Amino acid sequence: MALPPDHLAQRIPELADAVSPMAVVRIPQRRNIPLTDRVQSVVDHPCFQRLRRVRQLGPTHLVYPGATHSRFEHSLGVYGYTREFVRSLLSTPAFADAMSENDILTILAAGLLHDLGHYPFAHSLEALHRKGRDTPRHEVLGAELLAGEHPDVQRGARPIAEILRWEWQVDPERVMRLMTADRDALRSTTDRVLQSLISGAVDADKMDYLERDSIHMGVPFGRNYDRDRLLSSLTLNGAEDGLAIWAKGKISAEIFIFCRYTMFSEAYWHHTVRSASAMVEAVLEDHVERRGTEGLSNELLTRNDDDLLQHFRDEAPRGSSGYRILAGMTGDARNLYKRIATYSRVYEEEEKRQAYQRLYEADGGAHASITARIRERLEKLVGHPIHPASLLIDTPPRDKDQLETITIRYPDAAGRDEYPLHLLSQTISGTQKDILQVVKKIRVFCDPVTTAELRGQKRRVQDALLEEILA
Repeated sequence: MALPPDHLAQRIPELADAVSPMAVVRIPQRRNIPLTDRVQSVVDHPCFQRLRRVRQLGPTHLVYPGATHSRFEHSLGVYGYTREFVRSLLSTPAFADAMSENDILTILAAGLLHDLGHYPFAHSLEALHRKGRDTPRHEVLGAELLAGEHPDVQRGARPIAEILRWEWQVDPERVMRLMTADRDALRSTTDRVLQSLISGAVDADKMDYLERDSIHMGVPFGRNYDRDRLLSSLTLNGAEDGLAIWAKGKISAEIFIFCRYTMFSEAYWHHTVRSASAMVEAVLEDHVERRGTEGLSNELLTRNDDDLLQHFRDEAPRGSSGYRILAGMTGDARNLYKRIATYSRVYEEEEKRQAYQRLYEADGGAHASITARIRERLEKLVGHPIHPASLLIDTPPRDKDQLETITIRYPDAAGRDEYPLHLLSQTISGTQKDILQVVKKIRVFCDPVTTAELRGQKRRVQDALLEEILA
């Protein structure tokens, strides 16, 4: 059915189909992202172009060689899916009636810019907050880049905030709020709806990164759902303050959330990926301990992944933890640490479950104390001192304790017409439990040399670790 000429989808050029003379950028896998002049102005900005130098998955390429794709590519993909979410929702009267042209342009800008402040290994560095380190947050850096506060990145260009204000005619601060604010901090119902398009159980960000990461990692897990069915099922919840799915899309939503679960289980938290991530986190911690955080933001925003690690190695004293670890990750070396123990909440042995909880709850001081005690015990087993950097304990992020749910709506229901998906699906309630109980493992890693020296002493190593963790 043809849309009336005053319909939002007709009035906003960014929502039009990609037809000549509109510019189009092509990204994997066979996706065309149409770019209007004002979108192109943001994409061509030095602060956005910088994202070409930031790998989406950090050190994951050391395990999955194809995972060298960038935050730039992902940001274009999220913008593309934000367009698709909006185009689909404009067929929902409650959404179309509540939204203005300014609202739509604001969420399109937020989708495009949601990763603006990301830098190499951001998640590894931000993990140091749990150890009391005051390290840069990518959300804060994103706001600063938007405002033009980093001249070395800005390169003389006007701030993106001015492009948004004068070419897009949207409020840059509102764009930033949609990208970073907690849902409860958004007073406007409209803003809560808009934010749910890029932050929720089913959103444009996850739809892109699950597909994109799967493509580049060479795994199927993140793309085995019916994308078209899911997009066509989008609606608003009964309170009209967030995204929901019509019942016809229930199975697609289940599979989508399960895809995310399997990506964490089999890809993002693969034991060797976690080894590489733990090594990077230890390098960053060593650097911050020695040099502090003054000037760190500029280093993070002006270097790519490989340059940053090489820079840290060049300035690290020979024999330091950072230098020792980086010897296995720079200069065409790949000597990743090996597992010597794994703990989870589902082990039958009570002491292993207690060890997991002790490690999971450990703050920076307790974590360091446990690590030191374990190292001393391992020194007795190998018969000589080992470097402090030879042992790493990896705890996955605490903000992934469960997967989100989404509201499923039933049209023309005689009674209650909406339910949280996890109440309707054993698959979703089970994955919510499993992400915490099974997938979220804690692992102890050792450098390859020490691991080889411990070979043949598995039982003694396991007993020693448990004794020191539970001491």
